[in-house]
Amino acid sequence: MCPARPSSILLWDADELRDPPATPCCLRSTRIGERAVVYRTGPGGGVAALVDFTSDAEPRPDGGWHATAVVRPIRRPLPRAELLADDLLAPVFRHLRSRRRLPEAAAERLGALVDPGEIA
Repeated sequence: MCPARPSSILLWDADELRDPPATPCCLRSTRIGERAVVYRTGPGGGVAALVDFTSDAEPRPDGGWHATAVVRPIRRPLPRAELLADDLLAPVFRHLRSRRRLPEAAAERLGALVDPGEIA
């Protein structure tokens, strides 16, 4: 059973949005069973997928952390403009520069916005 709420945000480019991803980046604290939202960078950016981790984070040989995961693209991605128009999400997404933990209120809001029926 997957968690309903994401616990972190990952920044991926469009090439990383495939299942299974080559070596999905994650936070060092990522644990099996956690969920993250994927913010697709570049033109047309926004929340484009959910990721359910199937292993704990491990160090990458070239630096950073990775974990095995299942990528669940969202049929109707949440564009940056929509994220910035939301009072709870705007502070999180306004100056997004790297992967990070989600504040609980923002995690609940994203969980509500991404209807399970919206997952491709």
